[in-house]
Amino acid sequence: MRPATTEPGKLPCSDNFALIAAAKPYEPGRVVDFTLVARGGPAERIEIAPKKSYQSMNFNGQVPAPTLRLTEGDRVRFTLENKGLLPHSIDFHAARTPWSKNYQSIGPGRRLEFEWTARDPGIFMYHCGTDPVIMHIADGMYGAVVVDPRMPRKPAKEIVLVQGEFYGVGHDLDAMLNKPPDVVAFNGQAFRYRSKPIEAKVGETVRFFVVNAGPNATSAFHVVGGLFDHVELDGNPSNAVGMRQTVDISPGSGAICEITLREPGSYPFVTHKFNDATRGAVGVLHVS
Repeated sequence: MRPATTEPGKLPCSDNFALIAAAKPYEPGRVVDFTLVARGGPAERIEIAPKKSYQSMNFNGQVPAPTLRLTEGDRVRFTLENKGLLPHSIDFHAARTPWSKNYQSIGPGRRLEFEWTARDPGIFMYHCGTDPVIMHIADGMYGAVVVDPRMPRKPAKEIVLVQGEFYGVGHDLDAMLNKPPDVVAFNGQAFRYRSKPIEAKVGETVRFFVVNAGPNATSAFHVVGGLFDHVELDGNPSNAVGMRQTVDISPGSGAICEITLREPGSYPFVTHKFNDATRGAVGVLHVS
């Protein structure tokens, strides 16, 4: 492991980041405003593990960036403001829009606006796409978009997990290209849900919206002591499959993983790629 820095950093994102806003019923013609502010510099140092801080670049001062929840058919009115130190851009995996038109980089102090329609239900990644893309992602410029189908899903406890990798103390392009990560985390911080488990109830359906931001490693999402009853690759109902023990999610992809636990107790959720679990991609679901 490369040397850490003990210089203090802020919490990557709030402790309630995993709890997503409720789905909205389909409403023809609805327009959703969504603004991201690209940031960088010393004020964006985050605490990715105990006594280990990381110099992030990010959106809206947090890693992962805010989750955008939409319903199929919603029109998104998007604004990107660059208050960082470098050029930045956006890439919504949920949007069908020309890269050459809407995904180009803007310099510090500039602003970009465009609209797109959420046509495809799913769980998607978004990220900065400015070269070198690997560094902008690994330094923290990513988030999740959930697009719900028009036909509402059954009620469930819903949880967003974004897996991401951290290299050195940030801005370390050589490490990102050639070395393993120092920390792999769900929602920006190693082991954050091990000491503060996510609560659920016996017999309750738990719906995980999982995005693998990468930039390099596949996630093998697994709940110890349970089996997924229902899985949708990329979160699309047309991709639904039945029981799965482990769900492979490549960098830049997502999945919906539903589980119902019948006995009280603690159930760790991990990537079954255990070198990355050992680096921090472990949490606990506490069922009462």
